[in-house]
Amino acid sequence: MNETIIDILSEENILVNTRVAQICDTIVKRHSGRVKAVIYYGSSLRDLDKPGKMLDFYVLVDSYRKTHKNLVRATLNYLLPPAVYYYEKLDKNNILNTCKYSIISLSEFEKLSGEKSLLSMIWGRFCQPCRILYSESSAVTKRILIARENSVRHMASQITPLISGPIKSSQFWAKGFHESYKTELRPESSEKRAIEIVERYENRYSRITTVLFGKPDEDGYYVIPQKTKIYTKTKWFIRRLIGKPMTAIRVINSAATFDGGLDYILMKLKNHSGVTISPTSFEKKHPVICSPIMGWKLWRKGAFK
Repeated sequence: MNETIIDILSEENILVNTRVAQICDTIVKRHSGRVKAVIYYGSSLRDLDKPGKMLDFYVLVDSYRKTHKNLVRATLNYLLPPAVYYYEKLDKNNILNTCKYSIISLSEFEKLSGEKSLLSMIWGRFCQPCRILYSESSAVTKRILIARENSVRHMASQITPLISGPIKSSQFWAKGFHESYKTELRPESSEKRAIEIVERYENRYSRITTVLFGKPDEDGYYVIPQKTKIYTKTKWFIRRLIGKPMTAIRVINSAATFDGGLDYILMKLKNHSGVTISPTSFEKKHPVICSPIMGWKLWRKGAFK
């Protein structure tokens, strides 16, 4: 029997250490009764949790209104998902543990994983390796796996028109991730870096590529169907045009979730783009409400080019 993408994704039971598991438990308790699942992903997972590395989670919930403490934040989460939270705590060895976690409803996660979703925020991330650390039920796990399969297929469909001639699986997926990274404020700016990330799980991507396109030749090259490029290139251009400002608004929106948040966020944005702003006293006091305004100011200064 031929393996499926779901088969491959179901095997991703990547081992995590106690610190990661404990922070996951803390997040579930902070939003008690609302969390459907917690997914661990990102560079700390790829680097096997280097000490001091910020952890990344997606938290799938059943209700924005019941998850957040105020209506404004719940509304912004609904209009511009996900909402980003930061969490930090000193452990018994006086080491600062930090994480950021993005809150999105399970139904919205499923929607943004599919082929009708323009931006690659979800399908660009969750076609990559990740680990479901917590799930409310087997039914929820199944929904996540189906959504992730849709992410894999959608990402592949957005890469295929950009490819000319036979290609290795690592080059194929790296091309897609490189295009996706360019639509957000991310440190992975080069295609070489994207290839390095893919090669860490080379066997996984080869298996997925074989499911999608059949077996490679003896040198490991896959024959990719040729499709019209213009429409797809236009969509990637639009993603770059609107993706970075939307990312900045989400990130600034998160500044209210921890002490010194706005200064930290603006520093991170400066590191990515070289651009910063000086927020007014009102903006410092109300970063959630003012996040679109500050995002606009950063755009005007060229932060998202």
